[in-house]
Amino acid sequence: MSTFGFWFKNARNIALPQSALPCLTAIILCIGQDGFLWWLAFPVFFGICAAHLGMNLADDYFDFKHDSRVRSDLSSTSIRARMEKCHYLQREGEEDTGERKATVSQLGWAVVAFLGFAALMGGIAFVAQWLIHGWQAAMGIIIYAVAGLIVGINYSGKPLELGYHGLGELVIGLMFGPLNMLGVQAALTGAPFTWQMLCMSIGIGCMVTNIVYVHSVMEVNADAELGKMTFARLLKSKPAMIVFIGIFAIIPFIMLALGIGLGWWSPWYLLTIATLPMSVFLIHSTRLFAYGLPRNDTPRWWMGPMGDWKGYKKAGMDWFLFRWLLARNICTFFCLILMFFKNNSHYSLLLDVFHDIMFLMN
Repeated sequence: MSTFGFWFKNARNIALPQSALPCLTAIILCIGQDGFLWWLAFPVFFGICAAHLGMNLADDYFDFKHDSRVRSDLSSTSIRARMEKCHYLQREGEEDTGERKATVSQLGWAVVAFLGFAALMGGIAFVAQWLIHGWQAAMGIIIYAVAGLIVGINYSGKPLELGYHGLGELVIGLMFGPLNMLGVQAALTGAPFTWQMLCMSIGIGCMVTNIVYVHSVMEVNADAELGKMTFARLLKSKPAMIVFIGIFAIIPFIMLALGIGLGWWSPWYLLTIATLPMSVFLIHSTRLFAYGLPRNDTPRWWMGPMGDWKGYKKAGMDWFLFRWLLARNICTFFCLILMFFKNNSHYSLLLDVFHDIMFLMN
């Protein structure tokens, strides 16, 4: 495996839809806005994906220093400890098994590489906005990038360690929702804020929050052993934990109804209601898991792609990935419907591209 492949895999690329889908949705929503620069969509998209992977590795870096040995000990006693993160890192005194491992120092350089690439992509958008729309338009990119970096580092890093104080799930929703989507709008149009994008980003941010929140509900016992205060542990009672899955699931539809009522978006967006049965099943399935009741963790066709399910079962990860992938697929289908049914999005994009090509040829 190449060096890039090693880090791409261990940066948990399976979670990329959490940032990529909100980013792509924001790009589609920006089409037709004043000042839209379609060609900046490419560096913006790849920059956000690189930033996400870099932050995942940064999270591993801080978690490894914080409680890696505790996770290993818990795993050895059959307590699920978030799948013992950082398994690819070489621990002090660990015997060489022939499996490729990395040092903490190498991990640090990988974080720098991913975040450096993200900064380069953001720099392209910054310079383009400065030259075309002026420095005021370009400053929005800096504001969202710096805010995302500060929040991302403090997710598990000092001084705030937000993920250890019951705010981790909400922080992820903020990063992949409003900061992500408003940042994309600033990069592509020069407009740092619109109520329409804020409204949409809150809804999608809640869906992303649900992905990691369901994880926390399933890991509440392991997190208690680790001393990690997640939002699920903050709620304490199991009924409250389950209720909040429903709250995070329904907020996107409230935001959509508000936007449609104000005439911002197409009534076709109501087709997102098709994802509601999946959300209801997610709530039901997580409730059964939380209370230790009999359940059937068998993927159905309507749940969407579930990856290498046989491999997951063999690795003993099916209990976790069944609900995690379902929550991810709900967000995926929701965003795909939004992107596909945006008013005249396909024709507008083609016209913008054609117009710019003709301008360059002349």
